[in-house]
Order: sequence, then structure tokens, then C-alpha cells
Amino acid sequence: MPLAAIEERIEAELESNVALEQVEPGQSLDVSSGSEVSDFSPSPAAETPAPMGADRFERAQELHERMGDDESAQTWREIARREGEFDSRSAALESAPSSGQSFEEILLDQWALCEAPLPIMTAGRVLISNIGENGFLIRSIEEIAADITDFGAETPTVALLIEALKRLQAHLEPAGMAARNLSESLVLQLNAREKSGTARAGDTSFADARLLVENDLRDLESNRLTAIRLRHGWTSERLDIARDCLRHCNPAPGRSLKVERAPIVRPDVIIEYDTATDSYSARLASGVLPNLQVSEEYLRLSKAKKTDAATKLMLNDGIRRARWFIDAIEQRGATLLRVVNEVIANQREWLDSGGGSLKPLPMTQVAKKLQMNVSTISRTVAGKWIVTPRGSFELRKLFAGGTETESGSDISWIAVKAIVGEIIAAEEKSKPLSDQAISLALKERGIPLARRTVVKYREQLGIPSARVRRVAEVR
Repeated sequence: MPLAAIEERIEAELESNVALEQVEPGQSLDVSSGSEVSDFSPSPAAETPAPMGADRFERAQELHERMGDDESAQTWREIARREGEFDSRSAALESAPSSGQSFEEILLDQWALCEAPLPIMTAGRVLISNIGENGFLIRSIEEIAADITDFGAETPTVALLIEALKRLQAHLEPAGMAARNLSESLVLQLNAREKSGTARAGDTSFADARLLVENDLRDLESNRLTAIRLRHGWTSERLDIARDCLRHCNPAPGRSLKVERAPIVRPDVIIEYDTATDSYSARLASGVLPNLQVSEEYLRLSKAKKTDAATKLMLNDGIRRARWFIDAIEQRGATLLRVVNEVIANQREWLDSGGGSLKPLPMTQVAKKLQMNVSTISRTVAGKWIVTPRGSFELRKLFAGGTETESGSDISWIAVKAIVGEIIAAEEKSKPLSDQAISLALKERGIPLARRTVVKYREQLGIPSARVRRVAEVR
């Protein structure tokens, strides 16, 4: 099971099985809880359970009488709350971090600081609800006005929405927000930069850049520079200055407001390096799962002479279930460590160097080595994270297919993708490499890769084509 699922399963077992208990921090693990019921020999003083155990047993009997076989987790929590016990699920909900402000809330907070008549403020809030995360209006003013039905006689008109739009564009940050299209956004950004005092007297670069945006955007995207120069009668130097002015603009200003919350990664396994032995070792992350044991009180109660047969039968069944569950948790950890240790044995070079040194590691290979079913390996690595000297990774990512280089060594597809990124990062920015040129560069490194595969990997890395990279550079 993935970590989140097994935590829910542990909580459910703790709530449904009175013989299973969690070892609290600072409490020693009861070694007797691992023995068989038939081998347990209680001392005379242990025949009567301690008051705490008796109280818990009474609560278990109460639940059994009230619910019969329907021992729902909700009922257990109800009794626990009534008795003042700790409810881990409620505590987790109470301590969960609150979600950050949404994109719309950030804009509304900015707009609330604007000093404008109430009708314009209302119209501005309507427009903000129609701004996409790239910072542009997702619908036209006319479409927005046609759909407004919640304001009665005070419904904003098209004219009022246009006035509010002008104020929004002047007030919202970063510059370029609330634009109706890319061209308008770029002009807004150029105007803001010019007003900030970056323009010098007699400088025509901002005016030239606005002219490019309003009339030559398509030619710019296609890098048809000669056509632009001839159209405006500019020198190459003047065109370059205008393009450099555009390079500081953001084609999607709204994305700078979108704060991505990094997912909370809770690793199952930690891989550590020992400098003394020059080796790597794996251990389960401490504190990820609670320590469990069979309740000593119910072990004693199950052997007490005063306990009736029906109660003993119920307790012995719970004790067997608890032991089985504890063994299953331990086996999960042991299997996970066996798999990770096999990863260490195969990926030593990657652990040392990282980058493009990851080797192909099919799950079938690991399954054969560990004498397990490949489906067991697949379930073992699914949803698991590991911490390594190279950073934190999903365990599944280290099981990659690959190819053979011309020298006969194996290399994973993940490593090949990383090398594609390295080649592009090292290219001359003014002359970006075509996909065919990248394919040839890979071949020089002994990695045969078709151009169409280069395109696929480049797109997966989020890298645009050479033509777009050239235009982005000159901007």
C-alpha cells in the first residue's frame, strides 16, 4: 500500500481491533506481544486486568452491544471523543495547513485598494472573475455583460465594464494584467516600463517596440526580420534595440502571481552514503508509520480464569488479527528495503554522479533477482518516495527502460532525456540547435536517437522548438 493508504488502514485496525495498540513515544515495545497465545503464562497478579485495560474492555463491550458487527470507524471516534481520548484524524484535520490565496483572491485584494466609485468597483470585480491564470480576459466585454444577471438595476453596462477595465489595467500588478490579448498586454508592459523612468530623452526604443507589437507580431514570431526592417525602413541596429526592449516583457504576466505549493513529500526509505566504507545503505524513514503491538492487557485478559469463554474467543480472534497485521506491516517494510537495496546495487553510478548515468532497470530483472512476482515489485514501488544524496525521487522513476549505446553500455531513457536537455542548455543562444542537429549530437556521443524521438523528449522537457527559442532569446 502507498503511505497514505496504509496510514488509513492502520487507523481503521486500531479502531476496530481492541487487541491492537500503538506504542506511544517513550513507551517501550512489549516483547511479550509477539508470542503465541498458547505460550503466554500470566502471573497470578495479571489475571485481573489493570484499571486502564478494564476501562478499554468495557468500552469495547459497549461498542459491541450497540453496534453488533457494524464496528464503524465513526462510532469508535464518537466513543473516543466522549471519553476524552485522542482522535488522530481530527487532530490531523485541525493541524492541516490552510490553502493559500487563490489567483482571484490575490487580484481582488489588489483591486480593493483602488479608489473608484462603487459601480466601477463592482464592474472590476466582475471582470476579475473572468481573468484567466495567464492574466488575460477569457471572454470579451460584450460576452461578460450579456451574462451578468445578479445585480438587478445596478447591472454593469458595457461602457462601465470598459471603464473598469482601463482602471484594472492601470492598477493591477504585474503590468500587463487584464489585457484582452497578447498584443495589448505587451503594450501595457511597455508603457509601464517607459513611465518608470527607464527611457532616456530621445529614446525611440519603446515607441518602436510598441509598433512591432501592434503591427509585426506574427513576423516576429516567425523571425522574418528582413521584412520588418524593409516595412519600417529601419536599420538592423534599430530593430535589435526594439526587440531587446520586448525581451523584458512577460507573455503571460498572470503566471508570476500563481504560487505553486510544493507537494508535501513523505519518503518511505532513506538512502545514505557511508564515507568510511564507501557504500550506500537503505533504511526505513523513522516516524513514518506508528509502532504497533498486541495489547498486554488483553493478552492477560484472554488467559484470566474469570474471563468467560465467549469473551476469550473474541479476544483471541482480535489477538490473532493484531499479530497478523503487525507481521504484514513488517513484511511490507522488509520487502521495500529488499527492492531499494537492489536499486542501490544497480544504480551505484547514478548515486555517485547523478545526471545522465541512470541505467535501465526493468522490474522483471529485479523480480527475477529477488525471486518475486513482477506484480509484487510493481506494487512495492508504486506511490513510494525515497531520499537519496541526489535528492528526493519517486521510487518508480529509478525503474526505467533504455537502450544500448554504440559502445555496448546500457543507458536509460530518463538519462537520454537528461542529455537532450544538457545539449540544448549548452547551445549557442543566438543559433539554437534544430532537432536534427540534436539527434546528430547524440549520435556523436554514441546514442542513436531518431529526430522524432528528440522532438518528443524536448516537448516533455518543456523546451520549445529552435525557431521559438531563437525568438525568445532576441526578445
